[in-house]
Amino acid sequence: MVRKIHELRATPDDVLIAERDQVAVNTTVGTSYYMEELQRRQVERSIQASHRLAVAGLVLAVINAIVAVVAVVIALAA
Repeated sequence: MVRKIHELRATPDDVLIAERDQVAVNTTVGTSYYMEELQRRQVERSIQASHRLAVAGLVLAVINAIVAVVAVVIALAA
């Protein structure tokens, strides 16, 4: 069964996974199957690392702003 694109995109992940698992019983795979999974995992790790870097950059920017405000207050008080 082939779904129309809008139906496919509206289908929940769990349903797609269950349908894929049913079809996979009668499917043979080549080495690209494993390479694609390894690549997917690498992309996921890269996304997580980028997110951690973005959060660290935000924290650094906030700390820098606080230090700048404190420096201005100290300079004006002196």
